[in-house]
Amino acid sequence: MKRKAFTLIELLVVIAIIAVLMGILMPALRKVREQSRQKSCGTRIRQQVLANLMYADDNDGKLPRAVGGNWFQDLGRTTVNYMLGTGMTPDMFYCPSNQTHAKKGDRDYFWLFSNINTPDDWNGKRFVGNLGGGFVVAGYGFLISGSGRPNISKYPNDPIKPEWNTDNRQKMPAVRELVVDLIMSQPGTTTDKYGLTFGRCQGGLMSYGIYDTTSHLVSDDVPAGGNVGYMDAHVEWRKWSYPDYPPDDTNGRPRPRVNFGPAFYW
Repeated sequence: MKRKAFTLIELLVVIAIIAVLMGILMPALRKVREQSRQKSCGTRIRQQVLANLMYADDNDGKLPRAVGGNWFQDLGRTTVNYMLGTGMTPDMFYCPSNQTHAKKGDRDYFWLFSNINTPDDWNGKRFVGNLGGGFVVAGYGFLISGSGRPNISKYPNDPIKPEWNTDNRQKMPAVRELVVDLIMSQPGTTTDKYGLTFGRCQGGLMSYGIYDTTSHLVSDDVPAGGNVGYMDAHVEWRKWSYPDYPPDDTNGRPRPRVNFGPAFYW
């Protein structure tokens, strides 16, 4: 019997149908994948909170201080060593949704910013040698005090009332933030939704061609939101919305909660 083959038109129709189905399914798959990353990120933030609270338990209730660097995500190498000793690993200092940190985190951020001069400064498990001058730029923001950090309580009517934390003796730990996802921005162009870009921000590795970025992005000018870890060790997802407070700056842009280096929101 003579078999009838598919015609070219039939093959093109099948390919077109497959393309349409892929166009429908891919956004849904990306959304599911991002939701998984958000949950994984929340778990990492909880580990960060627990490690800080364990540090406080071993140091008369005092939380670690941000030393060595003054930016929102800077942690001294001594603090990092302690946190690694609680069971954390270098990759847990970075959000799986952050494309820059996923590619560059544990190698470039963790190593270059820790002032490692020789391979002997890292023994595979912890930093060794001179710990006083080194620090790590993590992929999360830490609301812990440090000598070079500016005041973040200057807007007393802010409903979130951000404060630098110094110890674990809080009357309402369930509403005191300790570790948060990075939502950072730089002034953008008039075509950016908020006049800001959240996808390409200045950082200490710009000389290496590496720019920092917000961890959970919808697009370069719109963040999705971020996980927030509280002093009682619970974590919540906070969806991005245009900040009602603090008021806009003189350029009509959202005013950040912390503005040194990039501008930070949470």
